[in-house]
Amino acid sequence: MTTPMNRPSRMAAAGLCSLAAMMAVGLAPASGQGGTWNVTQATWGTTSAVGSFAWAIDQANNSLTNDVISIDSNLQIDVDGATGYSSIFNLATITRSVTILGHNATLVGNPVFLTNGGQPVTKNNPQEYLPGAGDILIEPSYSFAKIGSSGADNSGLHVTIQDLNTDGLNRFARVERNAALDYVNGGITKSVNFTGNAAVTPGFDVATGGTLTADRLTVTSASALNGGGVTGFFGGLDATLNISRANVSDSSTGGAVVLAGGTANVVSSIFYGSGGVTAVAGVAVPTATVNVVNTAAYLAGPLNGGDDKSFVTNKFSAGAGAVINLQASTVVADLVSLTTGTADATGTPLNADGGSINLVSSAVMATVDEDSLPGQIAYSTSNGGTLSADAFSWVRPTPAQSGAALKALFGQPGLLTGSTGLGVTVLSPSPLVEMALPYPEGTYPLSGGVLIGVVPDANGVNKLINPIDGTTILTDAFGDPRTTGGFRNTGAVELRSVPEPTTITFAVAASLIGLQLRRRRAGQAT
Repeated sequence: MTTPMNRPSRMAAAGLCSLAAMMAVGLAPASGQGGTWNVTQATWGTTSAVGSFAWAIDQANNSLTNDVISIDSNLQIDVDGATGYSSIFNLATITRSVTILGHNATLVGNPVFLTNGGQPVTKNNPQEYLPGAGDILIEPSYSFAKIGSSGADNSGLHVTIQDLNTDGLNRFARVERNAALDYVNGGITKSVNFTGNAAVTPGFDVATGGTLTADRLTVTSASALNGGGVTGFFGGLDATLNISRANVSDSSTGGAVVLAGGTANVVSSIFYGSGGVTAVAGVAVPTATVNVVNTAAYLAGPLNGGDDKSFVTNKFSAGAGAVINLQASTVVADLVSLTTGTADATGTPLNADGGSINLVSSAVMATVDEDSLPGQIAYSTSNGGTLSADAFSWVRPTPAQSGAALKALFGQPGLLTGSTGLGVTVLSPSPLVEMALPYPEGTYPLSGGVLIGVVPDANGVNKLINPIDGTTILTDAFGDPRTTGGFRNTGAVELRSVPEPTTITFAVAASLIGLQLRRRRAGQAT
């Protein structure tokens, strides 16, 4: 980045030719009100390349006002070969409040490295980049931006990004201390970490006092490739995360949400095959609170369509000082499709390890795999942790945890346990091996089952409130009306349902079990 200077001196130095170039791309120098900097170039560019994204950010950073960056509609911006990045391949550092209007533009990267055997690895066949093992980096995976300056108090810095997508980048943004980022209506796909730095992974990293507000975000095929660390696509340290209407699918980023101190609100979102939620105490903030409302989490590995195959991250885990509140949400853990970290299978999907997990009109299920995981404890408390539930919640019993045991564990005599709520397919009756129905059907309540029409006065005293803005939630996780005849289903899904699944053939079951065992053994070997 160039050394900051005010806009009038920049223009004076550039002269009339520079002014003419600015006018040609539809710009107006600032004069008390924010200017608009138009991005027209299909490459990332430099701070001196008029019309490039790099140039527009530099102009906004050095403005006397809070400006707007407007990108041409549907522009594909190639970031390969970018220069002038700040550190760890961050393309930009934004140091002044700005609004970026993406108009459905996409930042496109094509990172690649060669393994020590000469095999090219790209965003389409990602694996961990290991320079110490002889891998050779050809083109890195760039991260988009840092919001604010490292080590500084960025109070008052507020960046808004709308309708901007990425394809083949690494981290979207790091929000530095006390800065704020609003990201609305974006798509992130094929994010990979080809940097050699395990701490810089796809998604968002929010520092102490920072705030991330992400609304209508679609994420597909994000891969942390950091040796299995618990980092989270949405990660925060002593921070605030507000996530609404997000859909994260087929991703492996060390869990969907990881919060170490602070508050996270996850509303009307879907996590499919992308891990769960981890909350622990922070550094400056000794408590962590995660409110998960009207959200469906389908925890499954590749055998059942997901990407995150680790038991470590496919759970809702509350450490000491942490509270996870699940309200009107659905959590499905498909154990047979998870193949790595079997020593951590306890507490998949609920792990109150020193913290508390509270259910309010929520549905939680773990499938059974008595072949590979006999006696597995799906709902676990340890180190003083607690589980609680209201009488509108449903938790599916397992061979190791009966309905009566669950009512005692959750401290709720009225806990719904006795009837089927979500569908499973029995792969083997003895030893019992089950698989959740494929997504999205695996999150749908069974027709006429125990989850249907449970919560009364759902438009009145029991209406759902969005913890981010205090409004009433009117649609379920899939966008259907949230109530039916004044009642609301337990869990995150209202109108969609499935019949009781039929038993599959022995040949299909044997094939699936064989595949699952081979994958699990391969995972243990690594």
